[in-house]
Amino acid sequence: MGLQTMSSIRYGDGRSFLKWAGGKTRYADQLVSIAPKFDGRYFEPFMGSAAVFFELAPAKASLSDANRELVVCFKQVAENPEKVLALLDEMPNTREFYNQERARDVAGMSDLERAARVIYLNKTGFRGLWRVNRKGGFNVPYGEYDRPYYNRSVFMAASRALQGVEIQHRDFTAALAEAKAGDWVYLDPPYIPLGGWSDFKRYTAEQFGEEDQHRLAVAMREAGSRGVFVTMTNSATPLTEEIFAEFNVMRMATRRDINLQAKSRGSWDLVFTNYEIPSVGGEGAEEPALF
Repeated sequence: MGLQTMSSIRYGDGRSFLKWAGGKTRYADQLVSIAPKFDGRYFEPFMGSAAVFFELAPAKASLSDANRELVVCFKQVAENPEKVLALLDEMPNTREFYNQERARDVAGMSDLERAARVIYLNKTGFRGLWRVNRKGGFNVPYGEYDRPYYNRSVFMAASRALQGVEIQHRDFTAALAEAKAGDWVYLDPPYIPLGGWSDFKRYTAEQFGEEDQHRLAVAMREAGSRGVFVTMTNSATPLTEEIFAEFNVMRMATRRDINLQAKSRGSWDLVFTNYEIPSVGGEGAEEPALF
């Protein structure tokens, strides 16, 4: 199927309690607008900020991620929101405290403390990045932002939305293997880089590389063979189109906030599906895309 262009249809706000680099808060409504007509569970194996989940608000859902700290955070927001907020209220927005918190060994922390740490580092670190070194140590610099760590109404709404949701620390292959006919899986993996592989987007100690992209394509194909609906977003590169060539594809206009060069922030992502995407670019549209 050729590239097509999509109009934005507003379903909700898709707001998360986290600002996640590469997250889909701005585009959640567009992605939900091309959701298949599914009657099973919703899966988001690369949950990040889970913006699409919050936009969709599914009755049955499974969220998961390879980032253990992120999973701990989501579980505590679901189970103990007031306690997490109480800890955040005690954490000053200063460079000294940020550096101390960044250097802490999570092995000796409670799950509540780990959850508050994730939110604090996410909201006070540079541009919402989550980046670790080869040993798994968080290494994002202080962001110098004068703003609250959370919006209480958004935070509590997120906690309510997470009630009854399965939240797991696991590889994406486990989630795709669990999905059954009639389920919908939305995948937002670390993107194939536009300018070569580097450590800049190392979300976990084990970097997500080209081999993992091929594993993802295989897992998507296998899930599809069982009747699972699959949607995946990734970068617009020749390698991306080659690896995922068997799937339907459309373009999605995006904005890159992490790139400091403003003139370079506008770009396209690719959206792949294993189901037919409705024509949304209007009659006579040559390239269906989300914009």
